[in-house]
Amino acid sequence: MKLVSFAVPYTQDKRMVYAAEYLEKHGFKYMKSIDECDFVLLPVPVKKEMLDTLNGKFAFYGKGDYKNGFDYMKDETYVLKNAFLTAEGAVACLEENTDYSLIGKNILIIGYGRIAKALRKILCSYGSNITVCSRSAVSGAQAEFDGVEHISFSELKKKSNFDIVINTVPHIVLTKDELTALKKGVLILDLASFPGGVDTLVAKSLGIKLINGRGMPSVYTQKTAGEIIGEAVVNIIEGEKL
Repeated sequence: MKLVSFAVPYTQDKRMVYAAEYLEKHGFKYMKSIDECDFVLLPVPVKKEMLDTLNGKFAFYGKGDYKNGFDYMKDETYVLKNAFLTAEGAVACLEENTDYSLIGKNILIIGYGRIAKALRKILCSYGSNITVCSRSAVSGAQAEFDGVEHISFSELKKKSNFDIVINTVPHIVLTKDELTALKKGVLILDLASFPGGVDTLVAKSLGIKLINGRGMPSVYTQKTAGEIIGEAVVNIIEGEKL
């Protein structure tokens, strides 16, 4: 099969518009009708009903389950680049929602995967004091090698002096004990996918400012986020010789 033409049925997500432009610049032909195209480009996260209407048409999508296509979220290059866009958006979000400089601020990053590592790099360049909380000995050693403090999850229950907490872990890690240990006026930015990492009801009862930071690339860097989706699709097509 030679994939040449494509359709983009859902353009409410501006990333899809920019992804389509990227594909056109790289020799693919945009078609208005799904029936006339070789493949369909869908957003991330894709919804089940979007896939159910394709009737077997070949597709590229993000975070979905579909037998006749590829999930570009499994492309390592895309995931890494998207992590940096997420981190960049997170810093922009922090600057929008605080009235102070990030220089010298005590910031806790929970988790130490791709996004957290990108955040560490950016925030250290700002002059922030970074602490990383993670479970594995490997990630702890990596954090220390990267020049930041490292704590275990059990230490989250101790009184702390963090000005900002950024969570990247996609399950509840900040419950009543951890939240009550945080200092007054702390800001929490939760970047994790649903259900997030914070007990939102407890946070609200304690008067903690909590920001839902999912989908940062779609908010702050739509053009670049779309372009890397297009790039991932091209890489998959070339790699799989489609």
